[in-house]
Amino acid sequence: MNKLATKYTHKKRNFNKKEIASKLDRLAEKVAKRKVYTVQKTQDGYNIINYSTKEIFVRDIPFLNIAQSYTNTLNSDSDVYSSMNMQKHVDVYHKHLTDVLFYKHTIRNSKDIDKVFTAGVRMADSLLFIQEAKRHLAYF
Repeated sequence: MNKLATKYTHKKRNFNKKEIASKLDRLAEKVAKRKVYTVQKTQDGYNIINYSTKEIFVRDIPFLNIAQSYTNTLNSDSDVYSSMNMQKHVDVYHKHLTDVLFYKHTIRNSKDIDKVFTAGVRMADSLLFIQEAKRHLAYF
């Protein structure tokens, strides 16, 4: 009858515990310095917030997919990004969306033909601004 090898065959490794501890400390410091951004749902859209400080980076982004892609970009790169450019396009989007709602109300409820035509032209302009803001937001 053959005997099976029951002895421990792997060699015990000698680790330098102080060196491993210092490497882990340096890694933890790097991770702690890095900012982590998350998406938070709000009434008007989605906010991108800094997870550690709970500070809002960009507010009221109208689309979830844009907020998530921008959050992924912020989390993956170590470069510092400014929120002003994106916030500007978000504000333009919301302003013209409100304008379109006002122009629709004016068109439905006005008896004056001149007001109706003026509101129609302004609504068309605001719709173009909305499309342009959406296009710019898609690049983030």
